[in-house]
Amino acid sequence: MAKTTNVNAGDLNYDKYADKIYDDDIRRSIPGHDKLHKEIINTFREYEKHHEVMKILELGIGTGLTSEKILELIPTASLTAVDFSEQMMSGAKKRLAKFNVEYLLGDYSEMNFDTDFDMVVSVIGIHHQKDEGKKLLFSKIFDSLKTGGVFIFGDLVTYKDKHKAAVNDSRHYHHLVENARDEKSLEEWAHHHKFLNLLAPLEDQTAWLKVVGFSNVEVRYEYLNTALIVATK
Repeated sequence: MAKTTNVNAGDLNYDKYADKIYDDDIRRSIPGHDKLHKEIINTFREYEKHHEVMKILELGIGTGLTSEKILELIPTASLTAVDFSEQMMSGAKKRLAKFNVEYLLGDYSEMNFDTDFDMVVSVIGIHHQKDEGKKLLFSKIFDSLKTGGVFIFGDLVTYKDKHKAAVNDSRHYHHLVENARDEKSLEEWAHHHKFLNLLAPLEDQTAWLKVVGFSNVEVRYEYLNTALIVATK
């Protein structure tokens, strides 16, 4: 099968900065990053009221920023963490040292997952999959979840309405200019967004999630090109 991920770890900004600097950069570079994470935690808390969450899969662990927020709420849960960057995974291992985490180094689009997860989480990563890769990955995620399990999917998206897509993209670049740590950081993240991101329309992605079998697909947050989708099996 042809490779569906459009980048390698070395193509991105992962290995250029220490973990804290990278975390600061990602907050500055993703519009609505902090609000997105607040909505992820709100979603988790709502879900946990009715479901016991014991086993979680995170696709694209990064420095562990998202998982730390979740595992602090349920420290007894086990987490399977996947990333294709050794540098990022090294940071996650330090950050999540007190939790029960299994680390898998590699490209998650090329992996097979266990089939009994309560929750799958992916934040700001699946946009590096080609459209066909996104569809295949959504199917694998569906198969990996228990019945009643939930996929928490925060990512960069675009829209089928070309006017909305253009305006949001313009405001995304404005956000980069206004919030970049310095000129070098602006150059790297603007290049990343323009040439490395493969944004699919939000409308298409919610439809693809329904096609693979998710019974409920809800958009919980939208700001410019940033969105949170919650899909329940």
